Amino acid sequence: MSLTPEWTRRIEAWKDELPKHVYRPLGRVEMSGFTTMEQLTPQEALRRDFQPMPPGTKWGAKWEYGWFKGELVLPEGAEGKRIALRVEVGGESLIFVNGEPFGARD
Repeated sequence: MSLTPEWTRRIEAWKDELPKHVYRPLGRVEMSGFTTMEQLTPQEALRRDFQPMPPGTKWGAKWEYGWFKGELVLPEGAEGKRIALRVEVGGESLIFVNGEPFGARD
């Protein structure tokens, strides 16, 4: 079966684009956190006691807030590369990087 020129161009474009969307794991981020029914500012939350929260930790009662933090040190060879962090805490979230608001998820 022979492809039309249009389909040949499309396939070539995908071959060029697809590698830009494939990531390899650099490691895990060990998370700690706490839950509260209070609405806190980031400054108030950072004064609270954060406990280890490994993957699978149950949380999320109705109207409960979860505050999580983790630290990631990038390995050698990651400098200048695009870094993606998969954050799956459930619900709405605001993400801070180096103490500054960086993005949100609904």
